[in-house]
Amino acid sequence: MRSIGKNVAMTITVNLTPTEEARLSNEAMKIGLAPAELVQQLLREHFSKPLNKVDAVRAKLHQWQKDTQTQTTPAISAHDLFARWAEEDALMTEEEKEAEGKLWQDFQTGINETRASLGMRQL
Repeated sequence: MRSIGKNVAMTITVNLTPTEEARLSNEAMKIGLAPAELVQQLLREHFSKPLNKVDAVRAKLHQWQKDTQTQTTPAISAHDLFARWAEEDALMTEEEKEAEGKLWQDFQTGINETRASLGMRQL
C-alpha cells in the first residue's frame, strides 16, 4: 500500500477463473483499457453512487475509527464492564447517588415528554 497525501492507494489481488479473466481482458480491449484500468473504472462508477443514509453514517463511522485508531470492538466484555460499573457504583457517596438518580429522572422525564408529543407510550 502506498500513501499519496491524505489519500491512500490500495493494491488488491482478485482471483478470477480463466473464463472471468478472458471476459475482463476482452471487455477492456474493446474500450482500449488495460484490465486493471477497467476494474478501477468500474469500481469508481460503482462507488460514486450516493450512499443511503445508513451506509453514509457507517462509512463516516468507519473513517472516524480508522482516523482515530478507535477499536471497532470493545476491549472489555459486557460482563466485565457491568462488573466494573457495579464496583464504581459501590464507591459512590450518598450525594453522588442522589445526583445520579436525579440525572436519570430528568433523562426519563425528557424521553417521556418526547414520546408523549409523538403519541407514543411512556416508559
